[in-house]
Amino acid sequence: MSGFLASLARIGSYRSLPYAVACAVLTVPISPFAFAAAVSVEADSRVRALLALLALAVLMGLLGLLGPVRRIGIALANTLLGTAVPAPAGRPDAGSRLRSGLWLALHTALSGLLLTVLAFLSLGLLVPAVWLTGGQDRISLFWDEVPLGAWTVPFGVVLLFAALVLSAAATRGFRTGAETLLGPSDTERAAQAERRSAVLAQRNRLARELHDSIGHTLTTSTIQAAAAAELVEADPAGARRALGTIEEASRSALEDLDHVLGLLREEPAAKAPTRTLTEVDVLAVRAREAGLDVRLTVTGPVAALPATVSREGYRIVQEGLTNALRHAGPGAVDVRVEAGPDRLGIAVVNALPGDGPRTGRRGLTGLAERVEALRGELDAGPDGQQWRLRASIPLRAGA
Repeated sequence: MSGFLASLARIGSYRSLPYAVACAVLTVPISPFAFAAAVSVEADSRVRALLALLALAVLMGLLGLLGPVRRIGIALANTLLGTAVPAPAGRPDAGSRLRSGLWLALHTALSGLLLTVLAFLSLGLLVPAVWLTGGQDRISLFWDEVPLGAWTVPFGVVLLFAALVLSAAATRGFRTGAETLLGPSDTERAAQAERRSAVLAQRNRLARELHDSIGHTLTTSTIQAAAAAELVEADPAGARRALGTIEEASRSALEDLDHVLGLLREEPAAKAPTRTLTEVDVLAVRAREAGLDVRLTVTGPVAALPATVSREGYRIVQEGLTNALRHAGPGAVDVRVEAGPDRLGIAVVNALPGDGPRTGRRGLTGLAERVEALRGELDAGPDGQQWRLRASIPLRAGA
């Protein structure tokens, strides 16, 4: 109770007023039909007024069955009441339509009742003003003539307090009703959960793309920059080649980065990279220029691989060579790509460094996710004095 009384000092507690007024504005086009229905009934004027309000609520409820009206109702509640009802992503189901229609009918009825009561309370606030100005000695109140006096001041204070309490309570009621009846159904919640999962999966994929591309480029560029610094005087041609490798790798990384940023902005990327295993020799050339003794063997119809498999295979080889650049011991790095009729096999083998196996696993985690998404298998780890990275990806269901 104390919390509710404390809320009376906050402006946000009186959001019910603009919300009710907005509903009254929305009912203007429908009101003539409701009044016509009420006038056609032989009854007392007060009964007709009640019938008009009920007819208006029913008509607004029927209007609330429409999908666009539900969207408007949600936007109105979020804007004027401060709720956080998610906007529906698709067409609402029957249950959502019924709840939306019910809420619009209740919204109409409660708004009319709230504005009517507040209007009477506002008229009551004029009583102390009449007495203080000395305009008259008696006033019609509660269907009777009553003498004015000092009692009108506390009477006005009570009416003001009642108006504040009613408005604050109506705000809470409107919020609860809007969140309950305009909120998502079980089907919509499931769809929202799927969309969130898709967004998380997309973010993970983008993280893998950045790690593979930018990480490979930075590793290659760092090694080439160090080599260029040593060769700039002794071997200018070798330094130029090293700088050319840095330029080419950086341009490729910028294309990847532009593509990823385009996805994050939900805009078409300027140039989407489409590197596949048909370009795996480019990776080998860059690695050789960075100082690795790469022995590349490609067998089978690599160009005939499915685009997704070929693209992910390229990333697997790229990550394997990046790790070799960072951690490999002396000796050759063997890269084998075997495109069979039913399965793609990739292996990257290099000598372990003198201080033992590497400890970084983030890149391997990303590779495992890539391979798992293609129903494949990934094996990475030390094998004697060598580090082996092997991936096997089926090309057909059940392979």
